[in-house]
Amino acid sequence: MSKVLFFAPHSGIWVHAFPEALVAETLVKHGHELIYITCGQVFSKQCVVMDAARVGWQSEGHQREDICRQCVASRDLLRREFSLAGYDLGHVLDAEDHHQVEGILGQTTPENFPHLVVDQVPVGKLATYELLLRHKKLSLALNDSEWKEYQISLRYVLLSLFGVRKILDRERPDHIVVYNSLYSVNRTVCMLGERRGIPHYFLHAGGNLAHRLQSLMFGRDYTFRYVKRLIEKWPEFQQRPCPPEVMRQITDHFLVLLGGSSAFTFSSGAGKGPQDLSRFFGVAASQRVLVATMSSYDERFAAEVVGALPSDYSQLFPRQVDWIRALVKWVSTRPDLFLIVRVHPREFPGTMRSGGKSEHARLLEQLFATLPSNVRVNWPTDEVSIYDLADIADVFLNAWSTAGKEMSLLGLPVVIYSPELVFYPSDLNYAGTTEKDYFAQIERALTDGWSLEHVRMAYRWLAVEYGYGVIDIQDGYPKKEHVNPPNLSFGKHILHRLRRKFDPNFDQRGDCRRRPKVLAGGNDIDALLRGSLETPLELASRTQASQVTLDLEDRMLRYEITRIAQALYESQRSSFGGNLARRLQALGEERRDAAIATV
Repeated sequence: MSKVLFFAPHSGIWVHAFPEALVAETLVKHGHELIYITCGQVFSKQCVVMDAARVGWQSEGHQREDICRQCVASRDLLRREFSLAGYDLGHVLDAEDHHQVEGILGQTTPENFPHLVVDQVPVGKLATYELLLRHKKLSLALNDSEWKEYQISLRYVLLSLFGVRKILDRERPDHIVVYNSLYSVNRTVCMLGERRGIPHYFLHAGGNLAHRLQSLMFGRDYTFRYVKRLIEKWPEFQQRPCPPEVMRQITDHFLVLLGGSSAFTFSSGAGKGPQDLSRFFGVAASQRVLVATMSSYDERFAAEVVGALPSDYSQLFPRQVDWIRALVKWVSTRPDLFLIVRVHPREFPGTMRSGGKSEHARLLEQLFATLPSNVRVNWPTDEVSIYDLADIADVFLNAWSTAGKEMSLLGLPVVIYSPELVFYPSDLNYAGTTEKDYFAQIERALTDGWSLEHVRMAYRWLAVEYGYGVIDIQDGYPKKEHVNPPNLSFGKHILHRLRRKFDPNFDQRGDCRRRPKVLAGGNDIDALLRGSLETPLELASRTQASQVTLDLEDRMLRYEITRIAQALYESQRSSFGGNLARRLQALGEERRDAAIATV
């Protein structure tokens, strides 16, 4: 039996807090001792819960108070329903702690804050994480408003460190668990534990957007390292045919991407933009199309600042602007090719998670001031779906966007220039690490073209990322985010509204009430923590050989890719009929012919 400290200050985000409580309860049922630490309104001016509600330090006081009130109500409900033993962070902080924190803040300036270290924890940098994401910054130079915002974050990071330092002295836990160990206060607690030799684990909803809340990443450290560890294990799963039920769930994820309605997607929905993309961009019938998918820098920069990603990658092009310049120069001598440069939508205002214009966007606007006739920029304002671009593209060129694996799943060849940058196995794509080799790989991809093997290997990888590599909690939390709610009668609709008005936690109570007495994935959760494993891929149940035959995988691939083709092209305008549409249509016809032959 071990003692596990859950640092859980964000109860107000129910889709995080409820799965977190499920895991905590499961560990208790398996004999572990629990200390569940919540906020207690310590972070009352700016926190992750407020970010989720789009409320900030400059918002009206009553708006922040409403968030805190709901967060406290969720905390109380979870403690009561799950019998979670513990206390608030605020209960261990005293006047001396606050005095010391204010003293540190008084000596911290916009010039020296990156160097601020307390108890061997680089609190000065850790406190920047959410701020860098909110403002899409590429540097630590802060204006007056950002500095005021930063001071709030630093105060809460320091209070977390001072409070949890006491808690660690008092409780002496064997493990620390947090939901998303990149949040600044969470990462502070994890690093404080790490300095004392206490391993920390993170929880996070799975990456499959159709089944996001029914699965949990659960492993050591933080998400970036977690995915890299999955990639390290990829050779052990690379030759394993993808099970039909997992393949079906992967397709479900892709259908959510095509819809463009998720807060976690940046592309608009397929089929909703300009009708004739070749004409829209000016592509001649004789030209073959390259699409370069750029990535946003701020998320990577924020992770580098807090030490979650290294900043010394070996990469062919130091910056994306260098990559695009090299592509433009090369394509300018090739009239047989047409290059479309797709700027990442997060660089500009618009989507739920995009915020304002990024610093990098301003550099791009300068770069794209003059371009050759066979190069066009796809700006977010064009409202062109990347999945519609796939219909006219011959090859995709990727920086580190997830588009690299998504286009592979559609069978298209993808070329990357730095295998270390992508968060999926680089062998799903063509990779060139010298300039000569990079352009040779583009030529090779143009020659090889579309392949069902690209589809196969993408499904197999996503079976690792979305299947074997996560914990299934659907019996404990069956909530779906992308399913239309049932049609209720007028009377029932009014009844539901009244219930929620008089009991804001009505839905949350229902989640608690419906949870099973024993979580099906509980044994895996216990085994992972008890064995100090790094990812679920190390569980004995995940290393068993697949019973799926290659023939069954082939048949299922054709079936699932037909589902994607129907979502892409059926019930849409007839003008769609590019290379990809013809490929997928032919694959569907092969499937029908094979079915007829077996009758």
